Amino acid sequence: MYRMMRCPILIMTLAMNVLTSNAYVSHNLGDAAEWTMGVQTTCGTREKRPGVGIHFKTQYLDSWRTGVSGNYYFKKDGVSCYDVNLEGNYIFDLSDKVRLYPLAGGRLAFWHTDDVNASGWHFERDDKTHYEIGFNLGGGIDYLLGDHWGVNAEVKYQYIKKTSQVLFLVGVGYRF
Repeated sequence: MYRMMRCPILIMTLAMNVLTSNAYVSHNLGDAAEWTMGVQTTCGTREKRPGVGIHFKTQYLDSWRTGVSGNYYFKKDGVSCYDVNLEGNYIFDLSDKVRLYPLAGGRLAFWHTDDVNASGWHFERDDKTHYEIGFNLGGGIDYLLGDHWGVNAEVKYQYIKKTSQVLFLVGVGYRF
């Protein structure tokens, strides 16, 4: 039970740290900071199931961006999965509308089942939730649709012991 309580506390602490540091940067840089909030669809090579997610990103100092995102992968074979990602990007402006970026960051993934021995997933004793910490490396592209809207696509390698995968994401976001 104690182990189960540590994870949500860790996630909330990390997410609040990223968001408050982004707020501090935005406050000190004024109009130079750009916030983006959006939704995304995902599909991974290991999970082999679609997912949906949300993302919050802050771009500052013209080229640097940090963000937090969360994805939920639909239940398959009695196991559901969700993750939280904290990432940083360096933005390359290719034109007024197109931006390319590499990304790197951390990932915290959770798997939950109603049955302890579902589909070859091995959960410890009566524990029906399992989590792992890993990292993400990849890249993406933004296409700006005007002053506020944009679409993006990302490909990233998510490393976690025994469950690494390549993840494909497509999203839409509102910039303010």
